[in-house]
Amino acid sequence: MRRVVLYMMTSVDGFIAGPDGDLDWMISPDEERQAEALEQLDAIDTALIGRGVYEEMVRYWPTASGEYADRVNAMPKLVFSRRSSEQLSWNNARIVPVAGDADLADQVIRLKTQPGKDMVLFGGARLAQSFVRLALVDEYRLCVQPVALGSGRPLFGDLKSRTPLTLIATHPFPSGAALTTYRPAQSN
Repeated sequence: MRRVVLYMMTSVDGFIAGPDGDLDWMISPDEERQAEALEQLDAIDTALIGRGVYEEMVRYWPTASGEYADRVNAMPKLVFSRRSSEQLSWNNARIVPVAGDADLADQVIRLKTQPGKDMVLFGGARLAQSFVRLALVDEYRLCVQPVALGSGRPLFGDLKSRTPLTLIATHPFPSGAALTTYRPAQSN
């Protein structure tokens, strides 16, 4: 069965964006982190993206170059949206219409049973929070940036109950960032 891997950049205090949605606090990847990101793509064949993040990503990625950009641009991108009639301009992107939590859960469970590699959830915050709340995330890969923001958009902002996780791996990078990998405690 395919898995959903949530991949997010976070501050040490758990924010994925600053108070005004700013991302300027994220450090540029060093060579080692770039190599690790390419290695992760080997196990992934589909990107899961919220509608808002799609708008941000489509401004950059289609014209970006390099091996990572080429692979992201080539992979299927499923854009979760309440507006199902939209046309998307990014290569291999299509809308997955969702009407609410139950519909989202049904769609993701169906995707998990299809053949293929793992799927990466790039965000945004609301979509990631819904996936977490609905227990749809099979692995969390959090690239913790060496900065505390104090406020902003939290990754786990709307949890209604605890979500116990088990640490699988930690990989520090020369830049000061660290990739921490967790899985839900009950799936070990």
